Amino acid sequence: MIIAIDASGKVSLNEASDFKGFKVTAPNNDAAFLTEALAPAGRYDGSHAWISQEWLISQGVAHGDAWREGFDKMAAFAQSKGWVENGAIRAHVETVG
Repeated sequence: MIIAIDASGKVSLNEASDFKGFKVTAPNNDAAFLTEALAPAGRYDGSHAWISQEWLISQGVAHGDAWREGFDKMAAFAQSKGWVENGAIRAHVETVG
């Protein structure tokens, strides 16, 4: 899964069915930009993005029951690694473009 932030700050879920990878991509690594852009989907702590599981589910619901099953497995794996906090999954942020 890729949580993509475009230059205008719009957040979207790309590669929604790729449960093996989980990251945020953004056009820059400016903390204020990331904080504002991620607000609808989660939060930025200065090092990592924390993406709300509720937001992810709302974005992926159109993919059906199989998607939800895959998501639940991914979330359980993240939980087992300590990457879940207050209903959000930790993601690293990559600068692209």
